[in-house]
Amino acid sequence: MRRRNNFLLWGLSSGVILLDQVSKCFAEVYLKHRNFLLNSWLSFTLSHNTGCAWSLFQGRTMALGLLGMVVLFFTYYLRNIFGIYERPITFGLLFGGILGNVIDRLCRGFVVDFIDVNLQIYRWPTFNVADAALCVSVFIFFCFKSPARGFAAGGAT
Repeated sequence: MRRRNNFLLWGLSSGVILLDQVSKCFAEVYLKHRNFLLNSWLSFTLSHNTGCAWSLFQGRTMALGLLGMVVLFFTYYLRNIFGIYERPITFGLLFGGILGNVIDRLCRGFVVDFIDVNLQIYRWPTFNVADAALCVSVFIFFCFKSPARGFAAGGAT
């Protein structure tokens, strides 16, 4: 069971990274000089972010990349200590999202964002596939506790 969960975790993580990097390459090529309006609330607009969420800490690209790697290793380490092996989808999305943006920071010097949501009452900051995977993983982690063990090995839910 643990082997299957690890396969699912790393397979999903790899899939997120691949989808994220391919979509960013397409955005860099096809959205360089124009925007693509899909409907009244969703468009694709190329943006380069040297900061993190909501453009915080602009210009700290390398520090944020290294911080992402530290968070990744720390999360993986805690996952193993607490024995949280039954949540491979949550951690696969999390690791894929972290690595997708870390690859950008370390290789490009910025993160490529291109998904633009404007609900008229609120315009969400432009994001990418890795950001979406991160948000979904955090939502799943906090909203759906594992039925087997909860958050810690042997802990009650």
